Amino acid sequence: MNLKQLQTFLNQNEIPTVKQNVGFLEIINKSHNETINSNLYAHFLSCKINPIKHAFLDALLDLIEEKASKKLSIAQFQVRTELATTTGRIDIVLEDNLNLNTILIENKIYHNLHNDLKEYWTFFKLNESKKVGVLLTLKPHTIPIEVQGKFINITHWEWISKVKEILDVDSLKDEAYKRYVTDFFNTIENISTTYKMNNSAKFFFNNAIQVNKAYDTIVEGHGYLISQYQLIAEKLGLQTYGSDINWRNIWDEENHLDTFITIDAQDLVSGKYPRYKIILELMRKDKDRVEELSVKFENHAQFNDKFRGQTRGMHCHFLVKEYDIDLNDLDKFAEIVEHNIKTDFNKIFIEVVEYLYPDKNINIWKHNFMAVNKND
Repeated sequence: MNLKQLQTFLNQNEIPTVKQNVGFLEIINKSHNETINSNLYAHFLSCKINPIKHAFLDALLDLIEEKASKKLSIAQFQVRTELATTTGRIDIVLEDNLNLNTILIENKIYHNLHNDLKEYWTFFKLNESKKVGVLLTLKPHTIPIEVQGKFINITHWEWISKVKEILDVDSLKDEAYKRYVTDFFNTIENISTTYKMNNSAKFFFNNAIQVNKAYDTIVEGHGYLISQYQLIAEKLGLQTYGSDINWRNIWDEENHLDTFITIDAQDLVSGKYPRYKIILELMRKDKDRVEELSVKFENHAQFNDKFRGQTRGMHCHFLVKEYDIDLNDLDKFAEIVEHNIKTDFNKIFIEVVEYLYPDKNINIWKHNFMAVNKND
């Protein structure tokens, strides 16, 4: 690999990235669930927040008029989901209670179209001028021959884009609904753009050779850091735990201690800042004794130069200290971190472990924390 050519390439090219705003459906892995998606559309079409309801309805009616040349009046209406027909279920149905104008919506995200749209159409015994079918899809989809002129295709993004033109989200007074619709917009945008070529993907294909070389350097960099984590643990007589490149626990596996040292290098790995953290971390029942430990060690010489980190789930970052590192010194990363641990954490770590685990024998590795290199 010609690293000079790669460095020149990276210096001369701004690599485009695509940032996706993650919504609640992405978090629970339900962004592609058609039933949930249909229920959300139905809710926004019938909710008590009039600006939202009218925006979703008006956007849909505008698209129907544009694509089907039908101007339907929908005023006093009801919205139903999963409406059973003779052979299936229609995902969303809008019915006007006064003039009986009806919109049938078959919602498709990633599933293939196997539904009997003709049966759905004939299930409603109405004049054709009073009903329209919508095949709602992620990308443009051909309407089956038997229902052409009856159903039209609207993409999710076409509908939501039209809603966004009509609805002033910032003016909504209900903060909860402001979040709901924004989140839904983000979800639709995320699932709608996965099949489109974006600038980041285009950049890759236009520069695949150099980008793949850059990826090779990631593999090498990660491999080096993993070996450094391992070396630190070996020098301290302990073991590593964890698979995320951004951090490693350095712990006593044999005694199965829930108090351990964590090395957090995520700022370094991300390129955000040449910095890493060393953490005295508590887990499970040890975490529940954090206040007791704070009182016990508040006057310890290695206590007050550190800060309390995050507590989440079973974990507590009891004592945290940050260290800057010159990138030119990364070839000595293990040596530098080992020195930091022995200088700033050795005594308090040993004493916390002995306080929490008085019956555990840690003599096999304890002395490694006290042995500071002669040139330190």
